[in-house]
Amino acid sequence: MKSLIKKHTAKGLLSLAFALPLACGVMTSCSDDHMASVNTDDSKSETIDPNNQLTTALLQTYGDFSLMDTYRSYITGFTQHFAGAWNVTNYAGSVHANDDQSRLLWDRYYSVAIKNLVDAINATQEGQPALNAALRIHRVYLMSVLTDTYGDIPCSEAGLGYIKGISNPVYDKQEDIYNAFFTELKACVDQLDNANDRITGDVTSLKGDRQAWQRYANSLRLRFAMRISDVNPEKAKLEFEAALNDPHGYIADASQNAYVIYANEPFTLYKGAEEYDFRVNALGEILYGQDPTSPTFISSTFFDLMQQTGDPRLYRICRHYINTKRSEITPDREGNHDLTDEVVAYLKRSNTAEAPCDPGAAWWNNWINAPANSEIPTLDKLVKDDPAAGYDQSNFNARMMRPALNIDFEMPDRPGILITSAEVYFLKAEAKTKGWNVSGDAEQLYDDGVRASMKMLNDYYLTASEKISDEEISKFIAANPLGNNPKETINTQAWILHMMNPAEAWANLRRSDYPVLKDRSKLAKFESDFTYDDKNLTTPVRLKYPMLESKYNSKHYDEALQRMGGNDDWHHRLWWDTKDINVK
Repeated sequence: MKSLIKKHTAKGLLSLAFALPLACGVMTSCSDDHMASVNTDDSKSETIDPNNQLTTALLQTYGDFSLMDTYRSYITGFTQHFAGAWNVTNYAGSVHANDDQSRLLWDRYYSVAIKNLVDAINATQEGQPALNAALRIHRVYLMSVLTDTYGDIPCSEAGLGYIKGISNPVYDKQEDIYNAFFTELKACVDQLDNANDRITGDVTSLKGDRQAWQRYANSLRLRFAMRISDVNPEKAKLEFEAALNDPHGYIADASQNAYVIYANEPFTLYKGAEEYDFRVNALGEILYGQDPTSPTFISSTFFDLMQQTGDPRLYRICRHYINTKRSEITPDREGNHDLTDEVVAYLKRSNTAEAPCDPGAAWWNNWINAPANSEIPTLDKLVKDDPAAGYDQSNFNARMMRPALNIDFEMPDRPGILITSAEVYFLKAEAKTKGWNVSGDAEQLYDDGVRASMKMLNDYYLTASEKISDEEISKFIAANPLGNNPKETINTQAWILHMMNPAEAWANLRRSDYPVLKDRSKLAKFESDFTYDDKNLTTPVRLKYPMLESKYNSKHYDEALQRMGGNDDWHHRLWWDTKDINVK
């Protein structure tokens, strides 16, 4: 039947292997020549360029709107960065498991990126060593997101349905997956040494540069070594020091940061995702929301911690908006009226505290009253100039009083962060406190990480008028030294850094058990508004497998469940997660 696989697109390849057996099964005979002519599109290439497949897989990382509900509804709520909007409150906040929300990372990455990567890796084994290495490195990255989200997953046999006919891949143990990561990344770094082909499909800041990809791979090795540092400290130390001392280097400054580049175009939303249009940052899209009643509000955990430490990022990240007429296709400053200065001034003169939403509470729970319009001059003027817009109706003025995410973080062209020098500084600082062989002083490495974190906001997110000054950064560092619990200090700062990288934020939180979060089981329930169907209201530590796995891959699914005690328990810690998160 090979002659049936004629000219096709990358999207067509993903479904072709499933469609062909059915097509021939309903016919009394199957003529290769006839079917070849029927299934041939003369406007399409006979082969898929593996560089194009790399592009698709890279852009999908943050560009696929169809998988972003998993981040918004669960992961950003579990990390307690965000709270208050309906989605994050109904799912993460009420500890409500919903397959339609939790399976999206699995469904989309496996069906698009992983299939494209595995196919392209197979096609580039001969003659394209640089491209082959880049494809394999990104496969490791996406597999790390999947295993850190779900636990034991299909890895070694994933994506081989078309190439090897494996439609029911085994669920590899997470320990084995991580061991494979170290081996694979080292092999890719070495392979790039003698490669001379071009990586034209690279849409990251690495720009196809082989040395940049080597630094990126070594930086991932540092991350993964720290991830296993509690469960296997000896191997973690060995792998960390090996990556640190590799002659090809690692990401050492902001100019070497690794991130996916996105376009400044209108939001593509679900329709774009259906058509594999991943040009814009879909994480920004989902956090912006599709109507003015569902902006992303900042969690009280996040807000309070920054406020208590005098963090200059506080009102760069958190803003107060009135936005009844905002654009639905891209964040706009005309429709999102920023009233932060006026709201903060009102709170000060009225001796009133900010009221960010607690985890598990929606913006309308624990009700706060809006001030008189006259207390907020811009609001007063908007109401008088355009009374029909409803700026002080339908509780828009009450929503205005909750701190929300700055729309500068939600623009379509914001980078999709892979790993940065700020994270590497924090990893090295913590490794130093463990007694690992790391040059430099832990305090200085921590300071460098904080400085790089804040400057990253200046470089990638904030407008000229919002940028954080060197004086503000130095003042914060002086007031917040490494202290007596460096693991908490370092990883609290890493948690702030990873706000726009939800997968890593959640993984590092569970690995380090910091920062100290609010104990969800002790916070209020709002049973008239939300679904509480889990007797254990502590924050889950993994997501459940997609329900269809029990039907279509039952043997390997059941094997994975037996390793968890027989149940698909989202309170069951992953292999590298050895202790409960610290809560108060």
